[in-house]
Amino acid sequence: MEEGGLTATASPQWPTSPRAAEAMAALPSWEDVPDNILVRVSAFLPCRADRVHMACVNRLWNAAMRGLRRPPPPVLPPLPPLPPQLPWLIFPSTEAPTFFSAITRCHQPLCRLPPDVRRARCCGSGDGGWLVLALDSCHAYALYNLNSGQRIPLPPGFTTPMDKEFPLVVRAATLSAPPSPNPYMVAAIVLIASRSTAAFWSEGSESWYSAGRLLTVRPQDVIYYGGAFFFVTSREDIIAFWPTYGPNGNVTLARVDYDMQQREDYDADVGFVRGLGTMRRYLVESRGRLLMVVRYVYYEAGTEMLRVFGFRVTAPLTNVQRPRAAWENLGEELDGRMLFLGPGCSRSFEVAHYDGFEESMIYFLDEGFVSGPSVDDRTWYSFTDMGRYSMEEMTSEPWPPGRHPSRSDKAPPTWWLH
Repeated sequence: MEEGGLTATASPQWPTSPRAAEAMAALPSWEDVPDNILVRVSAFLPCRADRVHMACVNRLWNAAMRGLRRPPPPVLPPLPPLPPQLPWLIFPSTEAPTFFSAITRCHQPLCRLPPDVRRARCCGSGDGGWLVLALDSCHAYALYNLNSGQRIPLPPGFTTPMDKEFPLVVRAATLSAPPSPNPYMVAAIVLIASRSTAAFWSEGSESWYSAGRLLTVRPQDVIYYGGAFFFVTSREDIIAFWPTYGPNGNVTLARVDYDMQQREDYDADVGFVRGLGTMRRYLVESRGRLLMVVRYVYYEAGTEMLRVFGFRVTAPLTNVQRPRAAWENLGEELDGRMLFLGPGCSRSFEVAHYDGFEESMIYFLDEGFVSGPSVDDRTWYSFTDMGRYSMEEMTSEPWPPGRHPSRSDKAPPTWWLH
């Protein structure tokens, strides 16, 4: 059985003498474990990876875990549902990729990935195990499913509103929904001719495209929220694109530029980090509301602080003016929530659903796209500026626990969403 790059094999059958074989046959076998016991044991495995490994012990355990009954059919209780899964943290590597499960606090190998996927750079993650991958330096992109191995090619070029073609570099991306028979789209922050802007792809499109004019301010993150793609810029402006799907598969995008009221301490923030570091912004949906997390990253010390703001519309869209909105500071706690940050894939979770986790904690990754030179003339992505930040104590600490790689030869870390 294989799922999500996880593999396991049954125990080897060792050669024995006839007498030894008879003796072994008389012993109880693991295959004799009743299905209802196997199913009840699986209830104590809260992580999907552990259940996959259990199902790979032998074919009868596999059948029990999948809910298939043996003849004669025993009274088989339904397989207990998994608790809500937290994102798994992927450490990319062309040689030995691994992942970390926050629920079990264990590192595991990520097996049987195709060679080009091992070498790829992840540009974003979507629910159901989907990744947006940059496969090579020739602008080859694809959607790839870690659970099934399914792959959907994405075009290498971008068509401007003036019908000019350019190659593009995808920086961050998100999906409106997991690929299925229902319509879905990919929205991305891309680099085109040294200019950063928004780009979109929908099924059947031969290239990426924009909705009207290109963005004039550099976008920093993108999220699909409330039926639209929202982009936040380096000035904390919000631009939303609302897709409408036609009967023939064609898509139209309605653009809305919000008239954002600048928060009172914005200028002080910018002046505080100028020359010393940078401010990185993420969009997260939480309890039906759009949040912005501002991450303060200093060149020497790394991430020093994170702050969370809520998006509030103060005046709706009319025929004569743009909708007005503002950012509200949520203070020093998240009211029972924890956040996992990543470009195009940030998520919010209720702490009450998970044992051993603290509220008002923000988990962040070292996801810089520019790698530094090493002594052997290779370039690397660092895994050092990653950890968890307590909003209540205003302190951060390294995360995840245990031994893990300190760098990657190909890509920054990313989240595996379920």
